[in-house]
Parts: sequence; structure tokens; C-alpha cells
Amino acid sequence: MLEADLHRLAQWLRLLGQDVLLLKGPINKAEVIKHYDRVFITTSKKLEGHFKAWGISYLLLPKDEWKAQLCLIVKHFRIEPALKLNRCYHCNSELNPVDREEVKDRIPPAVYIFGQDFTLCPNCGKVYWKGSHHDALRQTLKEILACC
Repeated sequence: MLEADLHRLAQWLRLLGQDVLLLKGPINKAEVIKHYDRVFITTSKKLEGHFKAWGISYLLLPKDEWKAQLCLIVKHFRIEPALKLNRCYHCNSELNPVDREEVKDRIPPAVYIFGQDFTLCPNCGKVYWKGSHHDALRQTLKEILACC
């Protein structure tokens, strides 16, 4: 579970296949305790004392750029540094494979012709596919991890 300010980090962790909840709004005890079985990731030293008192597992990250934070999390949790692309980038739901015909009316015509490996988010309805952006994502991940 990540604080709202870490939204970009949450999106990249989802691309790596991680089940990541992102708190919206201010952090409060009731919301955090609802998810006591998760590790809370924050950049706030102020919250450290609260998490200890509440018995919440947490990881305190430096307020570095998100790329450095991603490196730290990958190392700390021993996450396989490979794109899984099995979770919705926006809402965290697990994606379901779909046939291109099922999403034909929801994607651009060129994507219908050239896209591959279509998936659909059952929660928010976003459609994903393998396209040229996958190479860019892999290259970005490779560059980030090279700096770890």
C-alpha cells in the first residue's frame, strides 16, 4: 500500500505484476488498519511513529525521484525486475485475456490490425495490448535498473 504521492511508483510496480493499493487522500489510522496485512510504503518520517504504534508493517523510502524508489523496492522485496503486464495500470485489478473481436469497438483501427495479446480490466474497462509501447517500457525499465 502506497501513499497517494507515490502514484507513479505504484503504476510501475503494477507493470511488474505487483498488487499495489494506492491510498487516495490523507493517511488516517482507520484506512491504514483496514489493510493491516499489507506493507505500507511512505516517504513520511512523521508517519513512522504512527505505524509502529499501530502495529503496521512499513517501508520508509527517501524522497528521491521515483526511479530511485523503484530500485529500492525491487531490491528490498526481491521483485523480479521484468514486465508482467498482468495488472491494470490504473486500478490494480488483474487483467483478463480477451480476443481482439471482443474489444474491436473500443480500440483504434490500427491497433485492431497490428496489436497483439489483448487484455481487459474487469473493474475499470481499460483495454491493453502488446504494441510498440512495450519496447519503450522495457527500455525504460532497463535504464532504471542499470542505475540501481
